[in-house]
Amino acid sequence: MLCLASLAATQGGCDGYPSKHKPEETFSYRFEGALVKDLNTDFTHIVATLTRDDSTLSSAEIRFDGDSLEYDEDSTYYRRVVLPAYPAGSYDIEIRDSSFFHDTLTTEVADSFAIGTVLPARREKIPSESVTLTWSPSLGTGGYIMAVVKCDSLYTQSGHSEYVIPMDTTGTFPNEIFTLPNDEPDTGLYYLYVYSYVGRPDSALSANILPVPLPGQLADTVLTKDLEGRFGTIVVAAFDSIKVVVMP
Repeated sequence: MLCLASLAATQGGCDGYPSKHKPEETFSYRFEGALVKDLNTDFTHIVATLTRDDSTLSSAEIRFDGDSLEYDEDSTYYRRVVLPAYPAGSYDIEIRDSSFFHDTLTTEVADSFAIGTVLPARREKIPSESVTLTWSPSLGTGGYIMAVVKCDSLYTQSGHSEYVIPMDTTGTFPNEIFTLPNDEPDTGLYYLYVYSYVGRPDSALSANILPVPLPGQLADTVLTKDLEGRFGTIVVAAFDSIKVVVMP
């Protein structure tokens, strides 16, 4: 869940910043971003963009739980920290554009969790078999995503991912993921993932820091007079694997 709360009630509050913008100025802001907590790499990445009237801002201040995000050459604000930073809980994202705008978003990070079982249990799949995963619950989650990719294509925006609906803790991959266009088995080693997400992570900004990109972009969650956009968090469970073979 993502909600918006003003930091100050009046113009020129105790920190010297207005609650929204100067009365003589009217700006439209858009904020997009994601937090990815990856238990496979031992890092948490936060990435975000901020625009004012459709122009990218490079000098704004964006803080996650009080920690500043740095602006880089990709027109994004970015921070990478070593786990166990940002455990499950609620966090503030503070956004400031000089004296023109100052507000805070609140987001949640779900609890860590783990893949429990993989079927076929022998970790080898023949053409007639399906691949099914089960996993432990992630407390505080908004939903789950299953993902699969060949072992040599991790973090390259390759592979298949899908939202799990409803919020079950089990799912089965479509068999065609493991086949070639001629319907022959696409043999080799595959890595299997489950993501727990909260809010609306930005699919484009998170694509390079996920083992497999998100299935698609969910709708915006921030819609106010001055600020619109989306933000969400993702916890990536430790991967499992399966080998696709012609014969067992």
